Amino acid sequence: MKQDRETEESIDFASNLTGTWQSDWPRTKRHIDAECKLTEENMIGLELFMGKMTIRYEETRAVFTMPEIRFRKEGKERILESWTFEEPINVLDQTDSQIALLSSAWTSHLGEADFINIITFESADTFWLYMGHSPFVDLHVREYFSRIEPM
Repeated sequence: MKQDRETEESIDFASNLTGTWQSDWPRTKRHIDAECKLTEENMIGLELFMGKMTIRYEETRAVFTMPEIRFRKEGKERILESWTFEEPINVLDQTDSQIALLSSAWTSHLGEADFINIITFESADTFWLYMGHSPFVDLHVREYFSRIEPM
């Protein structure tokens, strides 16, 4: 068993980022249930958004796409419009299982801000992003992504 683990760890997953990846809510929820202490309100919000976004990584850019989301709040139907965002891929460093990317985001309280995204691969077709210090949320949660289409 130890030999299998060493073989898997020596595979260079990070060189295989190109392709289309889907946010994986069931895997993310398993992590949250096992590792995180979130309020019911936090869980409702995460379940609403996670599992829907796709990221297409190409040679020089990443394209993030979120479909329209419809939900009810306080008895009223709400609609969050779909969006697509593109940014250049700026690799700061990488190992066989992680890639550090410099990313930009716009937030209402910071304006445009740079931050470091670390992609951690669990296998060639699964990675996670830590959401703890994102400009968008501060929940100390991993969001898992699964490959749905190779490049």
